[in-house]
Amino acid sequence: MSAWSGSLPPPGEERSEFIEEKGVLLRHGSSLALMALVSTALNESDEFGEVDPEDDWKKWTEGRPELKLYYGALIDPSRDGADAVACILRAVLDLSSPGRASGRNRIIIDYVTTRKAFRGKGLASAAVSFVEQAAAATGSNSYVLALEESCTYWMGQGFILEPSKRLTARLNVFPDTHLLRRAADPPDDGEASDDQFLEARRQLEEEGSDSGEDEDDGEALVIALSLLASHPDAAERDASRALLLKAATNLTSDPTNPKFRRLRKQNKIIEAKVVKVKGAPEVLACMGFEDAGDEWVVRDDDVFERAAAVATALKM
Repeated sequence: MSAWSGSLPPPGEERSEFIEEKGVLLRHGSSLALMALVSTALNESDEFGEVDPEDDWKKWTEGRPELKLYYGALIDPSRDGADAVACILRAVLDLSSPGRASGRNRIIIDYVTTRKAFRGKGLASAAVSFVEQAAAATGSNSYVLALEESCTYWMGQGFILEPSKRLTARLNVFPDTHLLRRAADPPDDGEASDDQFLEARRQLEEEGSDSGEDEDDGEALVIALSLLASHPDAAERDASRALLLKAATNLTSDPTNPKFRRLRKQNKIIEAKVVKVKGAPEVLACMGFEDAGDEWVVRDDDVFERAAAVATALKM
């Protein structure tokens, strides 16, 4: 990226940076012109059909009017108008107030989406990298609102599930997303005034949940993978992921095989890659293993779907 000013433009304005290695222009800010360009690109192209910017806008402005929306658009300089928009990122700015114990600003990535013709070029990663630079320069914690199926990707980028229910209630206005935060950022439990959102969040989760076993399994897997992502030693974490993936794959390929349904804790490999790794036992539980004292065992005959779900998540 070309030399960046190190600060975000004032509300209602925008700035541009040329990302040399990608050959695109990054326009970012909250100017009416930029918001109009992004809205036009989203509304005119069926490639962005999974995004409903108008509905999302209402949720933010009606639920948290004090938060500010911030846009980023990666532009192909060889094209014109909305057709030049290659990648779109929307973030939410939650600026610090005198009563905030952490003293930190917050930048929440709401969504990132890339036009099909530009996919595979690392543009979404470039947009996220800009947010990370902006967070570092402005004393902000970084967060992302992620659908369940994309949580594993974000955890691989250094994010973990936000443990604070109070902060989650404040920053997550959608029933089908999880709030993740960058693991390296200092903790931020929100303010006492955020308690007002807890009941609303509970109702939102009830409205968006089928209250079934599949929903509970998915939530447990997100929590387990977040714990695994927070293990401090990267080499140990990667080795554990590989072993857990092998265990899940074995269960899906031959679920009735007795040797795949039992893991002894005293085994040196299991001890090093599961027992001593944060989150690994929880991932095992998600694929059907039960803690039986000196070993983990699978007692349920119907484990294929659970193991397959874990295997899919670990491959991301």
